[in-house]
Amino acid sequence: MKSFKLLTSFFFGISLTSSPLLAHSYKGEVIPQICAPHNWTGFYAGVNAGFVQQTMDITNIDATTFNATLVQQTNPRLTGGLQIGYRKQIDMTRTSAVYGAELSANFSDASFSKTYGGPFALYQLDSDHNLKDVVLLQLMDGLAIDKTLLFLSAGAAWTRTTGTTTNISNVPFFTSFSVNKNQLSPAIGAGIEYAFTDKISARFKLDYIPIHSYSTSDDIGDSFEVSSNIVQATIGVNYVFAC
Repeated sequence: MKSFKLLTSFFFGISLTSSPLLAHSYKGEVIPQICAPHNWTGFYAGVNAGFVQQTMDITNIDATTFNATLVQQTNPRLTGGLQIGYRKQIDMTRTSAVYGAELSANFSDASFSKTYGGPFALYQLDSDHNLKDVVLLQLMDGLAIDKTLLFLSAGAAWTRTTGTTTNISNVPFFTSFSVNKNQLSPAIGAGIEYAFTDKISARFKLDYIPIHSYSTSDDIGDSFEVSSNIVQATIGVNYVFAC
């Protein structure tokens, strides 16, 4: 019994003397802080700039003027525009799904001009077209890894194209026909975005727009099928307004 009392007193004394030492050591210790992951939820707006390229195929359906397809591909031209949207992050873990919607409008003058045939050929044509506007309304789905966001987009595109093909030979075929068209088409895209601060982020986005084929006629009633596609690559900056 006496041994038990001595043992109890020994451990009690150690606990009393060690408590201030432990308290002192914890007081001077720097405890690392764990930063919360970036929150992608919120309304945002931004600007972008990049390059756009349009490929247009014109086929003479009746084969009365030229029995071929005129392939017209613009060189990559500068484009610039604006975007607004909203994103929602599923949860605040370091890796999380993000979904949202975005409306963007880009303006350019991606032009093409070429003369087909020649003075001694069956035909001689001056052909040109210009891509003016690309407006996208897309749903977006992505994966946020802290400050980095990988995303895919899909939706609709509104495009405005102008152009004319003119017969400049002496052969009495048509005079001219127009490829002017405002058209609604599907659009798909993908991109990556990085948040530098809680409010400001930068991104790269690539969009592909397969425009539906349509028909046009010249001044004597011959029909032509016009099909095209658009590739647009932009770098942008976004500012988040509120969650």
